[in-house]
Amino acid sequence: MDAKDVLVVTAFDGQYIDLAEDMAALFRRAYQDRYRLAAVVFGGCEPPAALASQFDVLVRVPPVAALDSGHGYDLAYLGIKPRLRELFPGYASYCWVDADCWFQGAESLPRILAGVHSFAIAIHPEFDVHYLNYPTPSDRTLRIYGTNEGDSLDGMPLRMPMLNAGVFAMKTDSPVWSLWETELRSLRQRHDAGEKVYFSDQIPLHKVIYQHKLSLYPLRAVDNWQTYASLPFVHRASRTLRAPTPPYEPLGIVHLAGVMKTKSFTFDGEATTLRYRDLVRFFGE
Repeated sequence: MDAKDVLVVTAFDGQYIDLAEDMAALFRRAYQDRYRLAAVVFGGCEPPAALASQFDVLVRVPPVAALDSGHGYDLAYLGIKPRLRELFPGYASYCWVDADCWFQGAESLPRILAGVHSFAIAIHPEFDVHYLNYPTPSDRTLRIYGTNEGDSLDGMPLRMPMLNAGVFAMKTDSPVWSLWETELRSLRQRHDAGEKVYFSDQIPLHKVIYQHKLSLYPLRAVDNWQTYASLPFVHRASRTLRAPTPPYEPLGIVHLAGVMKTKSFTFDGEATTLRYRDLVRFFGE
């Protein structure tokens, strides 16, 4: 695959500035200009010039009335992820990486993109031996499905692993795009009609992939490590985060979903979060 035909995309608002700074800086450190990097800026945020300069292209989405926490996420309400082809036309493939992810090395993108041409989507099932203590389906998954699907819950793919929408890649003609956008549009219509729904882009994606039996290229956990499901091994000697069992493989993409953006942990008697900038201080770099 020619890297010039691939666009890597993230998104952030004013709450995610520092996370986006780390994500973009580490992307550039890993790949320089090999891949083009784009961002969707929403919520009326104006990124600092130093951050904006990291991206080859920026698209600003006008702010909407903010959703309260009981209704989900603005990004899902806006339908950003399924609309990448519309927002950034002209690419053969798109790779999405949430702004609360950071690149630890340069190995992940080639592995993620390896399955794009032969499968409808490349994505990480939240399924790994290290996640054995994290229940599946999670209470959160059941709650969102219950809110959005109601009487249709028995027909939902609840027994299938959750597909984490924080990192995925698709070719431009994948059938997933339109099916996913249709699901999110339906949620917006129901919300606007006064119905209680929850805006998650991940749950509708999970639903359409399994219900339509779309082909899936499963990404390994190291390329979208769910820190809430399993803490990584903090390896001081190499100053890296690794899988917590032998052979202690270095993580490629670290994902700080949910509370992991701010949660502090104690390693070797010292406290740190798993944000990259905090780990730099922890390692004494």
